[in-house]
Amino acid sequence: MKKGRLRSAWFAAAGAVLCFSLAAHAKLSRVGGPEVSFTLIGPAGMKIVGTGNDLKVADDGQAVKVTVPLAGMKTGISVRDKHMHEKYLQTASHPTADLNVARSALKIPADGANVTQDAPGALALHGKSKPVTFRYTSSREGSKFKVRGTMHLNMNDFGIEVPSYLGVTVKPDVDVVAEFSVNDE
Repeated sequence: MKKGRLRSAWFAAAGAVLCFSLAAHAKLSRVGGPEVSFTLIGPAGMKIVGTGNDLKVADDGQAVKVTVPLAGMKTGISVRDKHMHEKYLQTASHPTADLNVARSALKIPADGANVTQDAPGALALHGKSKPVTFRYTSSREGSKFKVRGTMHLNMNDFGIEVPSYLGVTVKPDVDVVAEFSVNDE
């Protein structure tokens, strides 16, 4: 159950990386409609999905930073959410997941087109920063980009305890998905 919260952080970071990949020339602004989710798998077909709708994008012209505030991630069960935030993600000490991506690693689609590719980035989560690879798809209509990114992570890589509750433990693997829209300036 608590792994779901950890995966939420990872999904947020993946969304941040995706945002950076969309605009290689102009700076990105005004993130719209973000949806971030993570999925954890446990025994006997158990599946925990966490979601959030808070994601910020910063673009300095050289790199894009996608930030997901982890306290907003929810799994639909308040006790599980409390454990995820307090025990596993420790959001009081580590409030965000941040994905940093070099703009040069991202392809920008032409107007009316879309791009799908893998890209490298650095994910800062739970006090650790690690290189990651994420897959993103972006489409462009004028100055608006729609982005969908996915990332597969392992909680152990970030020093996050694998969630366990009443003897039920989830796998340390987390799948993260982020979808959002950005405009170039």
